[in-house]
Amino acid sequence: MISLVSGQVRAITSVSATVMVGGVGYEIFLAPRHLVGLRGGDEVTLHTRLIVREDDMSLFGFQSARERELFDELNAVSGIGPKLALTVLSGMDPDEIVEAVASQDEARFRAVSGVGPKTAKLILISLGGKTTLQSSNPKSSKVLAALAQLGADDQKARRVLSELPGDLDEGEMLKRALASLGKEKLR
Repeated sequence: MISLVSGQVRAITSVSATVMVGGVGYEIFLAPRHLVGLRGGDEVTLHTRLIVREDDMSLFGFQSARERELFDELNAVSGIGPKLALTVLSGMDPDEIVEAVASQDEARFRAVSGVGPKTAKLILISLGGKTTLQSSNPKSSKVLAALAQLGADDQKARRVLSELPGDLDEGEMLKRALASLGKEKLR
């Protein structure tokens, strides 16, 4: 498995970059937002995923291991191949994907070119509760655990936490989350 590539960018197309490593040029498919910042001659290090099919071997590149993990999760969703998974990562950064899944925000996925309502719903259903899609905010994780111990529904709790300002301390986050969840029960 090729999981990391470091070398010099030799060529750039609209969908890929060729990176020279030890005298071998690897064509690596990248999200357009990553390609924009590359220039020929740049030294790069990319986290990669090799996808092998009957008639094709393609190498996909990412700026972080977290992006690669999200790519793997998206690629595992039925009906989503590696190119559409890369398109989603091009249209949304990792934190946006995590927030959209946590809040079950179908519209954010539908805003990505090539993702229709059925695919967006399938992504939300398939990725809901995945550990790689947990919030990168440790305070949110602790508050989510506290809410779970109090019997809160996981998806509702994640949605409420994603709507709170990130600068709150844990106590204030818990207090506001409980208030929001309580209001929802009264409706």
